[in-house]
Amino acid sequence: MRLSHPVDYLAIVPYLLGYHPTLSLVILAFHDQALVNAMRHDLPYGPHETRDVIATSLNILSRHEADEIAVIGYGSPDQTAPPLNSLQEALSPTGVQIRQLLSCTQKRYWSRLDMGSEDGTPYDLTTSAAAVGAVMAGLSALPDRAAFGATLAPIDGPDREAVRQATRTARERAAALLPTATPRYWYDEGLRQVHEAFARSVADQPITPEQVAWLGVLLTSKVIRDAAMTLLGTYAEPAHIKLWGEITRRAEPGYVAAPATLLAFAAYSSGAGTLARVALDRALSDDPRYSMATLLECGLNHAAPPSVIHKMNIADMGEEIEAQIERYPHSVLPLLPEPTEDGEPR
Repeated sequence: MRLSHPVDYLAIVPYLLGYHPTLSLVILAFHDQALVNAMRHDLPYGPHETRDVIATSLNILSRHEADEIAVIGYGSPDQTAPPLNSLQEALSPTGVQIRQLLSCTQKRYWSRLDMGSEDGTPYDLTTSAAAVGAVMAGLSALPDRAAFGATLAPIDGPDREAVRQATRTARERAAALLPTATPRYWYDEGLRQVHEAFARSVADQPITPEQVAWLGVLLTSKVIRDAAMTLLGTYAEPAHIKLWGEITRRAEPGYVAAPATLLAFAAYSSGAGTLARVALDRALSDDPRYSMATLLECGLNHAAPPSVIHKMNIADMGEEIEAQIERYPHSVLPLLPEPTEDGEPR
C-alpha cells in the first residue's frame, strides 16, 4: 500500500507494531520507496536518553541502508519536541530524507515539517486507506503493549492445575528413565512428540495437559529444542507461532524458556518483531540465563533483519544435530529443573 498523507503513517504504525503506541518514538525506515524497518523506542526523557536513542536509531538506519524515514513522536508537542528536533539535527549530515516528522496525541497531530495549526489537526485513523488495507491483509492492532503482552500470559483455571499435575508426573517419568534410556531414545521421542504436537495443532485438535507437560520436559534438552527449530522449513511459520504460543502459555514455570524461544524464533523469521520480543520476555523471565533467548534478543536490539534467519541452512543444521548426538550423547538428555519442597521447579 502507498503512504502519502500524515494520517496514513499514523494509521499504519499500530498494525506494524501490533498495538497502539503511547509515549513512544517510532521511526519507519524506507529504502528505494519500500518500508524496510519499523522501530519503536520509549519516548526519551532528557538529553542523555535522547542521545542513546538517536545513536541506536542511526546505526539501524545505516544497517538497513535507509534513504528516507518517517518519524512520529507519541505524546504532547512539549514532550516530543526535544527528541524530534535532536533527531532531525542528527540526520542532517547523513543524507537521509525525512518524509514525515509528526507529533500526535490520540485526537490530534502536529507536523513539524509544515508548521501547521498550533492547535494541531484532528484525525480519524479509520478513514485512512492504510488502515483498511492492513485489516484486509489480516493485521490487527491491540489497544496497547500491555494488551499485546497479555496474549502470551500464562493460562489459569482448571487447565493450569491439570498441566501442573501432569508436569510433576512427566518430570518423575523422565527422572526414572534418565539412568537407563539411551540418548537416541530421547532424541527420537522428542522429535516424535514435536511432530505429534504440530499435527494436532494444525488440525485444530486439543493438545492434552499430559502432552504439554511431556513436551515441556523433553524440550529442556537443547538438542531437541534445536531440532524443533529446524522444522521451520517443514511447517509454515504461522503453524510454529500457533503451536509454540499455546505451549508457552500452558507450560509450567521452569519449562517455559524453550517453547517461548521457539516462538520468538518463528516470529522473528516472519517479521513479527513485537511478538518475538514479548516471547523473549517470557523466556528470560523463566530463565534469565537462557542463551538462545539472549542471542535472539541481541539480534532484535540491533535490528538484524529476518533475512538473517532465512539465510540459515536448516537442512545442514539438522544433519549437524544428528552428528552431535553421536559425538556428545549426553547433550541430548533433558535438564530437569530441581523441584522445591512444594514440588514446583526451582
